[in-house]
Amino acid sequence: WLLQGLEKQTTAGSSRSFPNEFMGVSVPSTPASARSAAGSRSNTSRKRDVLDIEFELEEKGASVEIRIEFYPDGKVSADWIVRDLPIPLHYILCMVNEIDLLGEVAPYIANAEVLKEFPTNKADRLIRVVSKPPIPFVTGLEAVAQRFGFDLLDTEWGAFALAELGPEWSKAKDANNAQESWRGFARPPPYQRGLKEVQVERVVALGYPTGPSGEKTTAMGSAKGDLNVPRSLLPDSILHWLVKMIARIIYSRAIEKMQQFEGTEFGKRLRNSSFYARLQQRCRDYSRGELNPSKAVNESSSAGSIAGAASVSGKASL
Repeated sequence: WLLQGLEKQTTAGSSRSFPNEFMGVSVPSTPASARSAAGSRSNTSRKRDVLDIEFELEEKGASVEIRIEFYPDGKVSADWIVRDLPIPLHYILCMVNEIDLLGEVAPYIANAEVLKEFPTNKADRLIRVVSKPPIPFVTGLEAVAQRFGFDLLDTEWGAFALAELGPEWSKAKDANNAQESWRGFARPPPYQRGLKEVQVERVVALGYPTGPSGEKTTAMGSAKGDLNVPRSLLPDSILHWLVKMIARIIYSRAIEKMQQFEGTEFGKRLRNSSFYARLQQRCRDYSRGELNPSKAVNESSSAGSIAGAASVSGKASL
């Protein structure tokens, strides 16, 4: 992960390092090891197709670091970190979870929907996002992913975690039934002809409250998949422009929503849901130093998983 120089600060001002791995994603155990790993990567970046982008979302405000890497097999990965967003974490969690409202925050969204909400709770969902960014010769992108959420505030991670993976569609045992399914849900037809199917391999993101009273958020993530878009259509100049533009639009819209949150559809859903009331209380407890982030992550009984610590095909367990 792109964690150069990052030290996670508790409300008491002490720093705390991350565990080494979360859901198969390698994470530096200390800021020093992160800097060392970054140095090693820079020494070999000439042999790899790597693009580093750093910028501020506003002058002297929240900053973004992202590393994009393209692989010979056509896959692409992105590791990113956003520091000190001036938006409380429970607002961000609401904006992320209410996927059908994604177009109110993110640009180029043609459709975003929950295909299936599984009975564990509101964070265990199969989602679909259709976007149409300005990429030459690309009509649009369609991504279907299984999403989970985990409350890890009182573990070593001290964060909320979002995890996504591409569903493995399985065929029915009945030879006469060609329908594919995932966890009993039938595979939907493509949203629209001509869209590029994004193959989601893995998305993991962590977010935790920062600031004296938890009024800010720092978030980081790692994603890998196949866009099914040739690298030749994504030159570095286009990526620099596109990433910065999309990030700044999302930031601007999110700030606008936060300033009038109570009057938005996000605010209505947050007020009427015990799910978000619980998340907000957990964020308050964390910011006040009332949680004990010392338990091991693999102790699922203490992880307080938002998604019930569900293990699907062994891929989403803590």
